Amino acid sequence: MSSGIFHATGGKRHFSSIRSRASLVRKSLQSALSDRERVRPAVMMVALFVAYVASARLGIALSVAHGVITPVWAPTGISLAALVLYGPRLWPAVALGAVVANATSGASGIDALFISVGNTLEAVVGSYLLRRVDFRPALDRVKDVFSFILLAAVGSTTIAATNGVTTLWISGTISGSRYGAEWLLWWIGDAMGNLIVAPLILVLSTRPWRRLANRRLLEGLVLLVVLVAVSSIVFLGGAWRYPHLLFPPLIWAALRFRQLGAVTSSFIVAALAIAGAVHGTTPGSGSATEVVQILEALTGGVAVSLLILGAALSERSEAERELERANARLGEAQELAHIGSWDWDIASNRITWSDELYRLYGLDPQSVEIDFETYVGRIHPDDRERVQRSVREAADARRPFAFDHRIDLGEERTRWVQGRGRVIVDDSGTPVRMVGTSQDITERKRVDELRDSILSAVSHELRTPLTSIIGFAVTLKEKGSSLAERTRDEMVDHLAEQANKLERLLSDLLDLDRLRRGFVQPSFRVSDVGELVAHVAAGHATANRTIQVDADHALAEVDPPKIERIIDNLVANAVKHTPPGTAIHVVVRAQDDGVLVAVNDRGLGVAETERKAIFEIFNRGSTGTPDRSGGTGIGLSLVAQFTALHGGRAWVEDNPGGGSSFRVFLPARRTGAA
Repeated sequence: MSSGIFHATGGKRHFSSIRSRASLVRKSLQSALSDRERVRPAVMMVALFVAYVASARLGIALSVAHGVITPVWAPTGISLAALVLYGPRLWPAVALGAVVANATSGASGIDALFISVGNTLEAVVGSYLLRRVDFRPALDRVKDVFSFILLAAVGSTTIAATNGVTTLWISGTISGSRYGAEWLLWWIGDAMGNLIVAPLILVLSTRPWRRLANRRLLEGLVLLVVLVAVSSIVFLGGAWRYPHLLFPPLIWAALRFRQLGAVTSSFIVAALAIAGAVHGTTPGSGSATEVVQILEALTGGVAVSLLILGAALSERSEAERELERANARLGEAQELAHIGSWDWDIASNRITWSDELYRLYGLDPQSVEIDFETYVGRIHPDDRERVQRSVREAADARRPFAFDHRIDLGEERTRWVQGRGRVIVDDSGTPVRMVGTSQDITERKRVDELRDSILSAVSHELRTPLTSIIGFAVTLKEKGSSLAERTRDEMVDHLAEQANKLERLLSDLLDLDRLRRGFVQPSFRVSDVGELVAHVAAGHATANRTIQVDADHALAEVDPPKIERIIDNLVANAVKHTPPGTAIHVVVRAQDDGVLVAVNDRGLGVAETERKAIFEIFNRGSTGTPDRSGGTGIGLSLVAQFTALHGGRAWVEDNPGGGSSFRVFLPARRTGAA
């Protein structure tokens, strides 16, 4: 006893130790993640600061710069993209980068400090305005492109230009007469930074190349080489008179690669154009600064055009994809509902069918052209005139229509469809089109026919015993005292027999409903199937009907009441279809893996084509005896379903002596039993 307590205590200590280690590991991971979250903003700020200063020094170092004023100012685009993507928390890196860049480029310390305020506000205000209009970095909507151009490239850049030039004017660095020219130079540099650099960073941040196949990536590489080569020839190779050579690769880039192609090609062309102006290979009538301004205006116009084109193409592609998805969903819905749509252009006599409508008519989708004559030719001959008349009347009355008709599928196969449609008229009231749907209602028609058959069969099966019961009951009531005792006993026997028929029919109907609802829960126990069969068969024996039972002692794990119902329905079926005075043989055989029960009658037999269908619900077959009803079609269906509950199967064979042999195999042990 003490060792058991000690073992349990040790197990608890071991479990506590595992929990403590797991808690330490979890805390370590949380601490590491927390450290990473704290370090990440610092790393991003350092990266933004370095990129800002490096690109600023590059722009100011160019020969086209006027001190700290330059037409090439990439930091504006870098800072705007960073704040749009990662939030305004990075503004200190922009401010510090602007101070350092301006202070190390010839501006005094106080000037650099004031100028940095405008540089910082420019990025903060631009990113704020873009977030307010639900801007998407992918620039895949025309709305985003115009918002970016107006709010960022045009709007926010006026802050830095106005603040910077005003600061230099106050400090005496520039004269008042040069204020406008210097302001324009500053604004162009910042605007081009936003227009050329920021879109490149924003679009690349969405990693659009992941959606490109390998062949498209290879195409993009070829396009990149072509664009660099043509731009170099135009701006660096002296072919500046032929800038139109750039249009084919630029349009190719936007058409094939949407915004990825637009921003990349704009950046390459702008960079090489500026390089050509700085190095003098792209001559002009003014100074190099003026040439750069002219080229930036041209490349800016190209960039705006490409961005709008790329966004329009992206929106169209998205609309096409959404339309394809909607069509796919519609097609799936039509296929599930077995309903197709059609559109008839009356003037051209051309009918458009959906894929499902082709399938309903037994055709491959879009395999043939359809006109009204083709449609009518697919209708069952007995229904054609009625359908044509309904369509003519609907067109004349300009009213909706609906009708059911059969389709001739060939090989004596038909399908029922329900057609619905409406007439579309022009301004003068003349019918120009008809549109509508056709739905497969074959199953509904079959159910309607089955319902009528059931009502007929059940009413007959109920009326016959009820008539007998009422007749005998009235006779006993009115003349019972005057009837001989033997006659009264025979009437009572008949009453009991007819009542049993009613009870059996009602039980079958109730069982059928319980099976349909899943309420039947079998209770299995090991039983002697031979004994159950003999007991049920004895209840069907009459003076003119012999039930011969040859049963083994056959044990199986079954639900005895369900087995009795199986045998009761099989024997009742045999009695119904066997001529009077003919014996019915019931055989029970024990087998290695189960029990075989066979009920052999001397009726007309079951045709080969009906041997499977006869176990379907309400299928009465066509093999009833000439003077007897085919029954309700419930009993054999219950046999099959009750047998399936046991994991067995039911089937019918020819009786070697003539008639049918209905057979049921029951496993000795139910599936899944231990």
